[in-house]
Amino acid sequence: MKIIVLSINPYKEKDGIVRAISENESLTFLARGIKDPKSKNAALNNVLTIADIELMDGNFVHPILKSSKPLFSPLKVDMDAKYLASLMTIDEMMLNLFPEDEQQVMFEKLEKAVNSLKTTNDWLMTLLQFMAHTVKMGGFQLEVNQCVLCGATKNIVTFSFSDGGFICESCYQPEMEKDLTKEQMILLRKIVNCPDYRLKSSDYKNEDFLLLFGKFSQYIEEAFGYHFKNMRLLIDSK
Repeated sequence: MKIIVLSINPYKEKDGIVRAISENESLTFLARGIKDPKSKNAALNNVLTIADIELMDGNFVHPILKSSKPLFSPLKVDMDAKYLASLMTIDEMMLNLFPEDEQQVMFEKLEKAVNSLKTTNDWLMTLLQFMAHTVKMGGFQLEVNQCVLCGATKNIVTFSFSDGGFICESCYQPEMEKDLTKEQMILLRKIVNCPDYRLKSSDYKNEDFLLLFGKFSQYIEEAFGYHFKNMRLLIDSK
């Protein structure tokens, strides 16, 4: 069974209680020796590690890890502050924006996100796309293909996070948000519509990414009722 590790809580001296998701479920299990660098299970002692595992029943409240085969590690030699903060923010969203029994809905998007982040080191684009997937899977989909109020596809004049999407000229009111440029709205549409992580930030202006990153972060906090704890690390590392 392929899993992605979300958290490890210490248990006794060298064991750990692991929370993870598979493609079909969220699960918690006991991993013996996970804190011991010499243990065969030590590779699981990092969040967002992907592994193939086998569990077994025992005299414990949770299943016990029988075997594990690492498939992907988020660790790499050149881990800078932005990379580490991005990993922490992705994991924070997984643990706090979805109920534990629903976290598995993000399995595919999470797997692709951590792979993209490690291979491209494109932290802003990866995070923005992961945020867009999170908003959609969490039931707060943003409308980027037509006016969110009337459905018109022409004469779009602004994007309103508070209203949940594009606003056309006929529906626009002076009190509505109007702080995104045409280029930023086009970029936002591409990010929300992109099913994978193939977009590259090098094709766009960095200031556009930073503005959308701030907007997305605020939108997620308001929609999910959660305040990011690791966001300051990203802001300080820009």
